[in-house]
Amino acid sequence: MIPAQHPYRANYQQEEGGRTVNRSKPVIAWDGEGQALVVDERSGRLAPANNGRNFTGLSEGGHPVVGAIPGGGWSVRFKNSDGTFTEDPLVAWTVRSDGTLTPIDTDSEGECQPSTAMGNFDGLVAPGAQARTAQPNSSA
Repeated sequence: MIPAQHPYRANYQQEEGGRTVNRSKPVIAWDGEGQALVVDERSGRLAPANNGRNFTGLSEGGHPVVGAIPGGGWSVRFKNSDGTFTEDPLVAWTVRSDGTLTPIDTDSEGECQPSTAMGNFDGLVAPGAQARTAQPNSSA
């Protein structure tokens, strides 16, 4: 058995309530013949990912978050629909197993979100950089 070093996911598809539901499980290891192994919750052991009738294949998974560090004075800038900008302080940076960092801020309800995933993400502002808040777009 070879422990999985790179994140892969085993994908499954099943029918529930008349609709198709997609699910996945992380690949934990590879057996001596190269088969992906996942946790079988019923038996409490590793099993080949393709044992189930609803197995649809493997896909590359995202690297898991392994830590978080404070925002460190950084801010995220969003462009508003009226051309102005809003800045919010970052609450943290998440650290993934491959070393990548993701800036995290909170929405109006206080829920943490990756800043770069927002449709109106405009950029990051370093600590001490001049703040741009609610300024009209000068290119108009």
